[in-house]
Amino acid sequence: MTWALDWSEVAVLDSNSEALGVSQWELMQAASEQLAGQVKKMLPDGGAVLFLCGPGNNGGDGYLAAANLIETSTFESIKYDVCILASHESQKESSEISIRAREWAIASGVHITSWYTNFVDSSGSASNSRTISTFHPELIVDTLLGSGAGEYGSELRGNVGEIVDWLVEQHWYPRAIKLACDIPTGIGTKSCLIADATITFHAPKLQMKNNQNKVRDDVGELIIASLPWPDETLNPGPGDLKRYVPLNPHAVKGDRGRLLIIGGGPYHGAPILSALGALRVGCDLVHVAMPSLASQRVEWPVDVICEEIPDVGILSLASLEVLEKRMNSGRGIQALLIGPGLGKVESTKSAIECILGLCVKYKIPVVVDADAISALPKDAWPLGLVGVATPHPKELESWLIRKNTDQLIESIVNENGWFANTKMSENFCLVKTGYVDEITGLHNRKVTLEGGNPRMSVGGTGDVLAGIIAGLLASGLRPWPAARIGCYLLRAAGEDAGAELGPGMLAKDVPIYVSKLISKLI
Repeated sequence: MTWALDWSEVAVLDSNSEALGVSQWELMQAASEQLAGQVKKMLPDGGAVLFLCGPGNNGGDGYLAAANLIETSTFESIKYDVCILASHESQKESSEISIRAREWAIASGVHITSWYTNFVDSSGSASNSRTISTFHPELIVDTLLGSGAGEYGSELRGNVGEIVDWLVEQHWYPRAIKLACDIPTGIGTKSCLIADATITFHAPKLQMKNNQNKVRDDVGELIIASLPWPDETLNPGPGDLKRYVPLNPHAVKGDRGRLLIIGGGPYHGAPILSALGALRVGCDLVHVAMPSLASQRVEWPVDVICEEIPDVGILSLASLEVLEKRMNSGRGIQALLIGPGLGKVESTKSAIECILGLCVKYKIPVVVDADAISALPKDAWPLGLVGVATPHPKELESWLIRKNTDQLIESIVNENGWFANTKMSENFCLVKTGYVDEITGLHNRKVTLEGGNPRMSVGGTGDVLAGIIAGLLASGLRPWPAARIGCYLLRAAGEDAGAELGPGMLAKDVPIYVSKLISKLI
């Protein structure tokens, strides 16, 4: 049992699988076999099958499945009359495996009609097409978009939209069985190609079910098919960078987020390490607020903005007004990290509780780290707070006294109404740090991560991790993907840093390797 996947997680897991030794071509072959097998179940005596193939990997599944049915007709007594309507004259250049799949289908003798080149004449009238003149399919296989469509409710455009508009007007369309591959095209819109059945891979995708966990009518019968992913595929890996927010060539300062880090007091280095992690993961602006005595002790990096607060020795309620002003001034802040180096005196805990309340008020995602863990309500997470908690084992033990992690997650879901089949299901993540990171989200999200360099046990690496995750939140990621990417980047970058710097590696050395690793992976 696993969680309902965000559509973008499909590419994540495909890439993680490839990093573990199973190629994308092998995955496409496996998916196409499952798809062809489902066609055979729905038309056990053979018949006419129309594949609608898009320009990406979902279309590639269709091309290979069509070729599979042709081979079945050649070597078995059951005959399938197969035709492909391709949305584009060629596949996306970025989708090498779908290009290969289309070539495979051509070599297998599948009849392929492209929407514009062979299908519509200059007047806009349909012409020169088996599909209209002689081909009346008994089953339509929808492999136009799949998870590559973006997200639920995305309006159809271009060739795909035109194909859907044309298709539903055909006299044979109402009688044909409709089978969707991965996700029905246009799901969540009035143009949806409503399926009698949908075959999807590994797990349901977000929005395939409603808030009562019932399959949506436009999905039809939901069939979950397996793929040959290694068991470790679900754990964070290089493929997680598929969800990294890409750079915008037209961006201006602040578009990739403004982060406020609240820390320091007894200790002054921790919040600076967090700031370096956030900056190196691509956050635009990082402010650090710490009591003035700690602020005076620290050597400020030129890229970190000092946010002055009234407190002198430790954080207290005296700084609340200034911090709230920072939260809602101008474009405000897009994420907040609280905890590194704060200390655990009662007045500081009271301030933390109020700051977390402000985060709920202004809908600011937060990372609660280090000393701020002790200010969380026992056995609970603040109502309405979106974010990540990063305790080490002792901090977790002092936070969860009567509940275990699963019971905490259950209470968060029930109290907030964060449903399993919407993006709200990524609103919280708990990272129990240690030799093995245990990453737990909502609705069955539970993975682990090992690796890195033994020298990462040095003080400060946890502060860097918290900063990385907070920087990713500020750039627009939700807690679950931010935590996954953050944990992977820290361990992989720590491994790179340790290989070069050896036993003398320090926590402050790691952030630059994070930046280099991101550059390589994206």
